[in-house]
Order: sequence, then structure tokens, then C-alpha cells
Amino acid sequence: MKTDPATLEIMRSYYNAIAAGMGHVIERTSFTTFVKESADFATALAAPSGEFFVYPKTVGVTIFLGLSVKRAAEACGPLEPGDIIITNEPYSSDGLATHLPDVHVFKPIFVDGELISYAWAFVHCSDVGGLVPSSISPEATDIHQEGLRIPPVKLYKRGEANPDVHTFLNANSRSPKLNLGDFNAMVAAVNTAEQRMLSLVDKFGVQAVKDSMEDLMDQGESRARQVISRIPDGTYSFADYLDDDMVSDTPVRLAVSVIVKDGDITLDFSKCDPQVRTAFNLVTNGKKHSFLFQGLINYIISSDPYIPVNGGLTRPISVIAPAGTLVNPVYPAAVGVRHTITMRLYNAVLGALAKAIPDEIPAAGAGQSAIVVLSTPDLLNGTRNMAVVQPMGGGGGGQSDMDGADGIDHASGFLRNTPIESLEQHIEVLVHRYELLENTAGAGQHRGGHAIVLDFEILEEGSTVTARGMERLRFHPWGLAGGQAGSLGQVTLNPGSEQERPLPKISVLHPSPGDIISIQSPGGGGWGSPYLRKPEEVLEEFRAGLISQEHAEQQYGVVLEVQNGSWSVNKGATESLRESVQVQDDMWDFGPSRTAYESVWTPEASDTLAVLLQQLPPMQRAVRKQWVHDEAARQSKDHALMPEDIQGLWEQWAATAR
Repeated sequence: MKTDPATLEIMRSYYNAIAAGMGHVIERTSFTTFVKESADFATALAAPSGEFFVYPKTVGVTIFLGLSVKRAAEACGPLEPGDIIITNEPYSSDGLATHLPDVHVFKPIFVDGELISYAWAFVHCSDVGGLVPSSISPEATDIHQEGLRIPPVKLYKRGEANPDVHTFLNANSRSPKLNLGDFNAMVAAVNTAEQRMLSLVDKFGVQAVKDSMEDLMDQGESRARQVISRIPDGTYSFADYLDDDMVSDTPVRLAVSVIVKDGDITLDFSKCDPQVRTAFNLVTNGKKHSFLFQGLINYIISSDPYIPVNGGLTRPISVIAPAGTLVNPVYPAAVGVRHTITMRLYNAVLGALAKAIPDEIPAAGAGQSAIVVLSTPDLLNGTRNMAVVQPMGGGGGGQSDMDGADGIDHASGFLRNTPIESLEQHIEVLVHRYELLENTAGAGQHRGGHAIVLDFEILEEGSTVTARGMERLRFHPWGLAGGQAGSLGQVTLNPGSEQERPLPKISVLHPSPGDIISIQSPGGGGWGSPYLRKPEEVLEEFRAGLISQEHAEQQYGVVLEVQNGSWSVNKGATESLRESVQVQDDMWDFGPSRTAYESVWTPEASDTLAVLLQQLPPMQRAVRKQWVHDEAARQSKDHALMPEDIQGLWEQWAATAR
């Protein structure tokens, strides 16, 4: 280490202030609810290598810290003072941009002609063209349907705006003024960071600044290795599922083996399903990408709350991600709903770690972050207004020492809800209901978090609603260490009326004025046996309206009664009821849907098929997977499928193909 510890801590404070200050600039000058209310933006400072050496964890989105601007910077050729680069293209940026609405801006910072840093920001902008207003359709079948692709290009050259780039940006959006406002907020942020970094150089000298960047990343790496070293060496495998790919009802399986050895971790995704035909793919180009292991990053940060948050803490982590899989799709695969993969990988990686350190890992949270977007026509100028109605998370998973958070999963806790007053000011909508929903938390010694329900009324003709990332309508968030699975999500049109009907996952909805859309998120899984929960805690939740009397008795074995005009625990009846129940101590409760599915499609069968599919060109794999599933069902294979069954079906298909 070249910087003494006291000075390094001072520099760290300065860098954090600069990076967070960039975020506050965006927060206060942006135009859209996506950014200033939901906080779907991020800022950081990168070293000349492209790694983020400081990443604020209190402002904006917190899941980009392991990425690099290197590939995008190299694509722009020689950089000069005053240049600002813009891109949203995943394939040509090594996944810095993860889908097209996430527009990234970064500025190289020079001192006497030497590059010393980059100031970086991104926002999720309102619209970049594509199939639907707000651009993201889960049913897109290639990236060209998802909107304008911006390869790394200079938005500003030597401090001057590039008018050609601004022209094509404005021409490819349904809401160019909103986009421009958010882009200008990012430009203001990176310019502010440049000024403050240069002031820091004036104060401490350029060499001290350069040395401290590297030292902070080295410190992050060292302390991350200390956390990882506490995990027993071994290989731990786990899998979780998306409900489907919105083309068929066949689940999408994300499998990972976590290999821990001598303070290093390798995540092997070789048995993941192939890339899908729709937008549930995550571009990584086969390289290490923080979206693959956000659960592991959060585990490290939680275990060492004072660790420097930067790219250094991802250095002990490596990945194996074969081309053509969900986690390394081949161009031109659609990627718009890539965060759905991230959320499920969060569950899968932590599920694997739970086999090694169960007391330190939470049960599964809601596993979704469905961004509900309303778009209405602007009749005066022919464009469209857009606003995030709410980012619909759900309950967090229970932990060994505390309940899960209500209404927000720990995998997406960086997103904020949109205040109803602000929403109704920005767009024509009437919110009827937005609240926690009773009896939705997975029961446990430490229960999961409760789900939320949102009911909103459409007021304008020609409105559209999208809800990317809606999940867990089929497979429950799992419970851990004897805890029970959380509740499923659901969507209903016009609840409580004669026109009430259930809806599937929303891709794009065209409601009529007066329609009410009700969205219920999933609840978090519980941790530990519900019969170990303190009866007084159950009573408190009943009084708060979070559980019913029947739920308290059926799920927790707690009998409630009215005495002297107030509710209390009947201790004798509770003790008797709990003693009569045989407590289940299974490590996992996956819920009935996954249990039924895996009773036929065993993990061994799915692993075998995933490996066989890698023999085919990537664009053929999803079709062949579907053929095998359909043929297994057609042949009435309702018994537990084994690897030899899959091999037989594969050979049957191969003979037919010839």
C-alpha cells in the first residue's frame, strides 16, 4: 500500500462525497419520475483501468459496482479533455449497458494531458423507441425490436455538444424532451465530478490521487477475501426458476455451482438454461459481471459494513458462463428484461451459499422488481407522457435474526416507491390502493416480508401499461431452515366488480378509461419453524392488521381470543396446539408448484438437458429445449425423469432431425 491508512481514509471520504454528489445533482435536476422519484440512476468514479474505485451505496442503484468502462472508452478512439461518451449498447460495452433504456454517460478526467479518472453516470431514460412506450417488452425477440442502439460515441467533443448525436437521440424517442432533461442532468453530474476531482489534485497532488485509487481497490479486495475465507471450502449447487419465457409455460431454469477455495469463489453457470427467445437474457460476453452475483456482493458488504465499496471486492470472484446461455447470450438476443435474471440469480447464488452457511443467508425474497409504467398520449404535441406508477417489489426473506422487510426485497432495496401525490401530478392516473397485504408473508420463526398491493385507475383514452420483470406468479419465494414459502403474486383487472378477471403477467396492456388494474407482489419466504415464533409477536402482527386470526392459528399455532375487550394470546390453547403439531424441519420449502414440477423434471434431468443443448448453435437451443419438454409430456412421462430419459429423448430428436 502506497498510501498511509489515515490519509487513505481521508481520500475515501473525499471520493465518496464526489461520487454521491454526482448522484444528488442527477436527483435534483432530472426530469422524470423514473429518476428523481424511483432513483433508477447511478454514479461512480472509475480509475484509468476502467474499474470503479468508489461507488456510493446511499444514492441510486447499487448493482453496477463490479462493471468497467474500459471497453466503451476504447471503442471511442483517442479521448481528449472535454469529451463525454454516451452509450446504451450491451454487446459492444461488455455489459456496461445492460439494456437499451439504461443510458450511460462518462467523462475522462485529465491532468496535464494524463488520464487520471473517469466520472460515470447512468439513468433509466423514459423511451428509446422499440415495440412499446417505455421501450421494454418482455416479448421482444431480438435487440433491434427494443429501440435505438447507441454504440459508444462522443456526446461532447472537447467540451462542445455533438449536434449529430443529439439529433438522432431526439429522433428515436417518444419522449425526447424528457430524455434530454435526464441526459443533461448526467452531463451536469460528470462535469461537477471533474471540477471536484481537479480540486482534489490541487490539494493532494496527482500522484497521491492515483495511488489512493489503487490502494482503495486493493483494500476492497483484501477485505472481501477475509469474508470469503470464512465460507468452508467446497462446491455448493442450487437452482431457481423464472415462471416462463412468455412464449410457452415451460419454466426457465437458472443453475449455479459456487466453488469456494482458499479465499476465491468461482460461479459456474454451465448448467443454466439456454438463452431464451424473448427478452429474459443478460449480456456478459462471458466475462465477470456484477449482475451475476449481486447476492454474493451484498453478503460481503453485509458481513463487513465498513468495506470500501468498489470494484476491488469483486476481484476474488470469477465466473464460467458459456456462450448461448441465459447469462451469456449471443447477439442479437433481446435483453430488455435482464434484471429479472439478476433477481433470480440473487436467489440462486444465495441458495447455494445457504448450503455452506445457512445461519448467515436469508430466505428468498419476492424475487421481482416489476417496474409498472403508465404511458398516456400528449394530444398537444403528438408525443407521449410516461411515468413509473410504482416499482413493485415485494417482501424480503426472513433471516436467522430478524424478519424480512415488508414491501421491498433485499435484492432491489435501492429502488424507491413513487409518492402518490407526485405520480398523480405527473400523469393522468388515480391510485385507489397502495398498501401491505395481510397473510402474504412466509411464516417462520422470523417471517418473510409482506407483499404489497397496488390498485390504480386509468383515466385517459389510449393509455398503455407495461410491467417489466413481473415474476413469482407460479413459483413461490422459498422458505429456509423450516420457514415456509412466501405467497405468489397476481394481477387482476377491475377487482370487486362484475368485470373482474385475472390477468397473466403484463407485457403491454391497453386498458380503457375507468379500468382498475390491481397488482399484488409476492411475499418473502420465512426463516425457521413458525412454531418457534414468539406468540406475542404473532399477536402484535394481528393487531397491526398484517395477519388474520385464522392465519395466526393455522400457520403459527397461536390461539388468539378476546379478553376484557382486547385481543390476547390464549397461552394454554397455544401450548396445546403447538405440542400436537409435528414440526417440519426441512431445510427448504419451495412451495407446491416447484415441488410438483421437480417431481417430474428432476434437477438431474434438467442438468443433463442443459449440457446436451450446448452442442447446438445458440439460436436453436430454446426451440430444442421446448421440443424435449413437449415430447416428454406427450409420451406421458409423469414419473421422475432421469438423465437416461433425457438422453433417450435427445437421441429420438436427433434421429428425427436427420
